[in-house]
Amino acid sequence: AAPEQPAAAARPTGIAIEPAPATQAGRALNDAEQWLDLVADSGLSGPSRELAANAAFVSFQHGVLRLALMPGFEYLQSERALNALAQALSQALGSTPKILIETGNVQAETLHERADRQRGEQQHAAEAVFMADPQVQQLLQQGARVVADSIRPFKE
Repeated sequence: AAPEQPAAAARPTGIAIEPAPATQAGRALNDAEQWLDLVADSGLSGPSRELAANAAFVSFQHGVLRLALMPGFEYLQSERALNALAQALSQALGSTPKILIETGNVQAETLHERADRQRGEQQHAAEAVFMADPQVQQLLQQGARVVADSIRPFKE
């Protein structure tokens, strides 16, 4: 008599599905707003952060990122800052971009300009809410004055 074979281990049946390979396409970068969001989320610091925050988006095509700096900000484009910026963007974009910087043709908003605009909007909104308060209106009618620049937006 032939020796008995051990029972084969129970194997699940069905179709094995491999996880989809990670894409190298990366994050979309088609316009100035996407550029501003990318820079804000990049985690950059130091000179590369200043370069990115003062650079306006021109275009991103075929791995070439074109940015523009206002005259007077050319000093920000050191080789070290450009390399650090390219490396930081490579993770988000899926590949390391070639960065070309032009001077003077700034048509889009920079991150610094957006932050200034947003601060101004918040300040204006805070002043409007304060001045519309009935108690403030009553005090003003009684001769009180609002000290210039004394109203600040509430930061959560």
